[in-house]
Amino acid sequence: MGWEYGIRTTESAILPEVVKRLASALTFTDMYILERFSNGFVLKREDPSWPRALEVWMEEASGLEEIVDGDSYIYCLFHIWGEEARSWMHQMEQETRQFDGGLIWFEL
Repeated sequence: MGWEYGIRTTESAILPEVVKRLASALTFTDMYILERFSNGFVLKREDPSWPRALEVWMEEASGLEEIVDGDSYIYCLFHIWGEEARSWMHQMEQETRQFDGGLIWFEL
């Protein structure tokens, strides 16, 4: 699999807005398409053998050390590696710094 991260906060009510702003903060080339859902988004690419490049979802914790079971958090799965994925992560990290509510990234 790729890189897996979570984003937690003590104010879970802000998570839907965080997800929307994370999607809006990403810059990517024409070979990608951003597909939005009510609880997250997927960045897809035109490669049928590996179509998903990035997934971001609001989820409920279960069995994680960093979060109490049942608490909400944002799950980020980078299916690809390299400069492109690092750039997206950096863009998303910068966007989370704009929020009050103590958003904290953690590795899964």
